[in-house]
Amino acid sequence: MTKPQEPAWLVDAVFEAGRVTLHLIGAESLQPFRWGPTEFQPYYLIKDSDRRTGNEVKKRDLFTGDELILNRVNITGKVPKSLEAWEADIDPALSYVYDNGLRFGVLHRIENDRWAPQSQLNDDDLALFQNTFGTDSKDPLKYELLKETYSYVVQPVPRIGAQKLDLQDGSEEDYYNAFLLSRIANLPLSRTYRNVSVSEWIRSMLQTYYRRTGILIPNPDELKLGDTRKFVTGALTLAPESGTYFNMHVLDFESLYPGCIDVFNLSYETVRCPHQECQENKVPGQDYHICKKKRGIYSALTGALRDLRIRFYKPLAKSPAQDGRELVNAAAVRILKLFLVSCYGVTVRIHGLASPLLGEAITAYGRHVLQSTWDMAKDTNLRPRYGDTDSVFLDDPTKISADELVQKIRARFGLELAYDRVYSVCVLSAAKKAYFGILPNGETEIKGLSIAKSSSPRFFQKTFDKCLAKLSEGRTSPTEFERAKAEVPEVVRTAIRDLRAGKMELNELEYRVELRDDPKEKSKAKTLPQAYQAAWLLDKAGRQSARGMTVGFVKVIPFRMQGRQFTVKPTLQANQSEINTGDYVRNLVSSLNQTFEPMNIALNVSESTLSDFL
Repeated sequence: MTKPQEPAWLVDAVFEAGRVTLHLIGAESLQPFRWGPTEFQPYYLIKDSDRRTGNEVKKRDLFTGDELILNRVNITGKVPKSLEAWEADIDPALSYVYDNGLRFGVLHRIENDRWAPQSQLNDDDLALFQNTFGTDSKDPLKYELLKETYSYVVQPVPRIGAQKLDLQDGSEEDYYNAFLLSRIANLPLSRTYRNVSVSEWIRSMLQTYYRRTGILIPNPDELKLGDTRKFVTGALTLAPESGTYFNMHVLDFESLYPGCIDVFNLSYETVRCPHQECQENKVPGQDYHICKKKRGIYSALTGALRDLRIRFYKPLAKSPAQDGRELVNAAAVRILKLFLVSCYGVTVRIHGLASPLLGEAITAYGRHVLQSTWDMAKDTNLRPRYGDTDSVFLDDPTKISADELVQKIRARFGLELAYDRVYSVCVLSAAKKAYFGILPNGETEIKGLSIAKSSSPRFFQKTFDKCLAKLSEGRTSPTEFERAKAEVPEVVRTAIRDLRAGKMELNELEYRVELRDDPKEKSKAKTLPQAYQAAWLLDKAGRQSARGMTVGFVKVIPFRMQGRQFTVKPTLQANQSEINTGDYVRNLVSSLNQTFEPMNIALNVSESTLSDFL
């Protein structure tokens, strides 16, 4: 093979017939070519001193920092399950890339007969980095990871085209996502193109760092630290004070869990570290501690990506790029957000990344921060009315007092509490995670209310929307809001009259529910839930139903068929004369009352609908 001198983009790597082949694209010609570096044998590592291979390697233990002498054993078949081995399940092509410091999606040059990634920053990019992140140099590991990632993502994305990369046709957005993700996660473009497996990204990021720095990649059982739980305590929700509030300010932590991972040094090796002097640094509400001496790798990596998104890319997204990098910047914002959204979940659910104690520590600090924010707000008479996971609702605060709370949180925790939105009117129900708000421009936002569920009939949602539109007219003042409230019952009465008059199309009365269980198995039960009644009737009509299918049905006057009682019919089998009007009215009023009760709106019934309400 002729040695190419042209710089090239590394886009893929495969392992076939005992050889790793790199797939590259020439930077000048934009032509694809392949490079077969050396014979490469997949390997695993063992401690067994009785099986010396003559190929010993030095590694550092992630948890203790101790130096380990391990034997490198070539994989020639299946690795025995009884053997205590490390790094046996890493893709051989990725193993070669990690060992040789290569980076997918990045420009490489030949140096000493080997490909080497190019990550030098030009003067402008370096100055921008220093202006944005210069103060982070006091945190060496985080600064190193931040600068490395920055140096890769600011490289221009080559205009190669999906066809030359052996990728399916897709949008420009898919293309830029693939390149940016390939650089950040160090995965081939064939794996990052339309791939949202965030756990695979995180695994590759960590393995890249471990291999580069000589750390032994831990086995899944080692990460669990003896804790085998599959679930951990979740986020904190502080019970809402039911009522109607004007000028409700919602303050939201920017990336709370990633922020906690960063500022509280939450990482696989920092949980229950061996240092005696760290024992008193307990996780809030837990009986174990976090290391104070050593910066955690996962913590630093998460913090670096969080800062890159919040401090660099989010500001860029607010104004058009001057150099045509809009798509690149948008791709980076999306990818970094996906990583940050998932950085907690993988520590609980994903094999090879799961560490229940780490996951518990993340949510414990999240609960601690939210509770502390609530308490600080109460102590300064800010009147918090509701708190959920990473948000706190403040009843009509002054801007000065709210800003003071933001500053206190930043000083105490190093976390950013920012204005998320302001509701002209906010109505909190007695239930958690169920409220609606009216924005200053009249738009409404609905969270968790049963009437707004996607499975509810459109008739319910349209009636609710009309009620909200009427309430929105009164958002300017409490007096106007009282006037608007007085008109809401008539909106509901009109809807009920239209229903009773048969003015509603069947598709507006349709419930849509996914079948979570096998309908055939469910049909053996004595009493069928309504969705499975519809599935049974569909099957009898020759239309097979199956688990995962969504069925549409309407409530009908109860009837019997083949010894069974039915209260619904598939929408296509029903007609207007069968509709159980009373059932719809009861459900509509019950759902609306969840929202209207905090506003003291009484849905007075007329004589014509009294029997329905009873």
